[in-house]
Amino acid sequence: MGPEDGLLRFLRGLKRAVVVPHILVDVDALATAEGMCRLLERIGVKAAALVPERPDIFAWALDERLRVREAPAGIPRIAVDTARPERLQVVGPVDVCIDHHEDNPGFAPLHWVQAAPSCTCLVAGLAEALGVEVDAPLATVLYRGLAGDTQGFTVGLEPNVFRWAARWVEAGADAEGVSEDLQRRSPGFWSYLSQVEQGGVSLDGPVPMRVVGVARGLPERYSLLPYEHALLPNHILPPPGGVLVILQEGSSGVRFRIRSRGLDILPLAHRLGGGGHPHAAGVQMQGVGLAAARDALLAAWDEVVGTSFPQHVAHRDR
Repeated sequence: MGPEDGLLRFLRGLKRAVVVPHILVDVDALATAEGMCRLLERIGVKAAALVPERPDIFAWALDERLRVREAPAGIPRIAVDTARPERLQVVGPVDVCIDHHEDNPGFAPLHWVQAAPSCTCLVAGLAEALGVEVDAPLATVLYRGLAGDTQGFTVGLEPNVFRWAARWVEAGADAEGVSEDLQRRSPGFWSYLSQVEQGGVSLDGPVPMRVVGVARGLPERYSLLPYEHALLPNHILPPPGGVLVILQEGSSGVRFRIRSRGLDILPLAHRLGGGGHPHAAGVQMQGVGLAAARDALLAAWDEVVGTSFPQHVAHRDR
């Protein structure tokens, strides 16, 4: 199912627009924002991406010339790659929502929400509907988002992922350059990863879960680049048939990164107040530390395992 005619007419009628990704931006959000800006420019719209803060390690993932740090007043807003309005980089309503998270309620008057390996796949769909050819520069941006959302083609590898990748490589995407950028790490990253893994706790049972906590200040102790801890899910896999939860403690609370291998984790994310994809979801819990976040996680886990995974009889040692 493609974008509706009303959305296409709205985009064609724009003169200016600001594209708004989610907070705590990552590679796929930045690539989607840039891809959307480049697409709009191709139909005569002056567009910029609202990114107040961008981690240095992801400097390559967004053309700095497209970036603004404040949303200009009176300019139409297009939300991308964001399932809930409270996770946007801007406070207030948006005019359009383009998103690939299945649990997105369609929070904008005009929206296109469709499950896809990356939100850049929807940008490609818009390009086709608008009659815009995906040339090599745009193909590279779209491929970048796909590589970021699949964590370097290591997770979520349904066949459609490779069809999209092949399509963009055939259009001239710089796949080797994107791969090199994704592999960048600071000198202290591997020691940091080892420290984090050693502190993980595995809960055995028919539905195994591994919980990894990252205490506030730990990334700085290893001189990580800003937000480099966001790359942890690329390196710590969920147990077979189970779930991985990374708890990142910050100044205002704890961020959950939930990953699975074959299980739908959205019920767990929803129970905790978050959302995302069936195999990759997130939660932001304000005003708590790691201990309280773990307690909330385990309570939610006990509640959802029996109903969401009825084929298993889950247990954990107390």
